[in-house]
Amino acid sequence: MISLQNLTVASTSCIVLSGISLLIGWYFIRRKRIDAHRTAMLLASSFAALFLVFYVTRWALYGSKPFPGDGGWKVFYFANLVPHIILAMVLAPLVIRLLDLALRRRDYPSHRRLARYVLPMWLYVSASGWLIYYLLYVKQY
Repeated sequence: MISLQNLTVASTSCIVLSGISLLIGWYFIRRKRIDAHRTAMLLASSFAALFLVFYVTRWALYGSKPFPGDGGWKVFYFANLVPHIILAMVLAPLVIRLLDLALRRRDYPSHRRLARYVLPMWLYVSASGWLIYYLLYVKQY
């Protein structure tokens, strides 16, 4: 059986790599390198999908881990966890829509307008995913 630690590290690595790929894709589109942008964004989407597979597998096998801290740390943890979860749920259909608009070459202006909102949300979910991992599994209270 796959260990809790391996699944946790794999899922967190995927969401962080997704965020890094997003930044690379944003860099490429700012320089009008469309093919490189497309590759980076497909990679970001693939890492996000892999994150979901690892996360759901970990949850199904081991359940949720309660937050080990208290006081201010607990407030800080939940202040990041709640928007992380909400934005992650909102992002899934938005990312699918962005991919549809771009890959079918249907409506680049709509893709661009939507991406201006989705990119910062996705980056927040990526960064807060790492923070949540750190607070749950690394930080000593």
